[in-house]
Amino acid sequence: MSISDVIPTTPFIHTPGKGISDPTMGGRIALAREARGLSHGQLATRLGVMAKTLKNWETDRSEPRGNKFVTLSGLLGVPVMWLMTGEETAQISAAAPCAETLTLATKMERLLSLHQQSAALILELQGDVSRLQDEIDMSELEQVI
Repeated sequence: MSISDVIPTTPFIHTPGKGISDPTMGGRIALAREARGLSHGQLATRLGVMAKTLKNWETDRSEPRGNKFVTLSGLLGVPVMWLMTGEETAQISAAAPCAETLTLATKMERLLSLHQQSAALILELQGDVSRLQDEIDMSELEQVI
């Protein structure tokens, strides 16, 4: 399911008594919340904010902080950029990976290799410890006999 299945590609909100209003950040938040079937109270609780704060965001009286955009995005199932600008960013996400992503991927590969090497070394050490313990046990048994 894509964002356009839930949210129109040209987002708008319906304000009772005012008809269809221009798309705004608050309007997109309200539209996505309604599309998810969440009340103000439900979404506010999940976000860790007061319902009044959420209503202020939806009426463009205030804006969420950056970290709340990410949480909103996840809870509402919409891209952060769509919440902020009203535009989907599918083209951007399909672009070539940036240098930072490549650096992280390289570090991850290196860490995985080190993990595999350490796992092999742990198994080798376990075998050595077990062999030495067997030798000690046999030596003690021979002394008793």
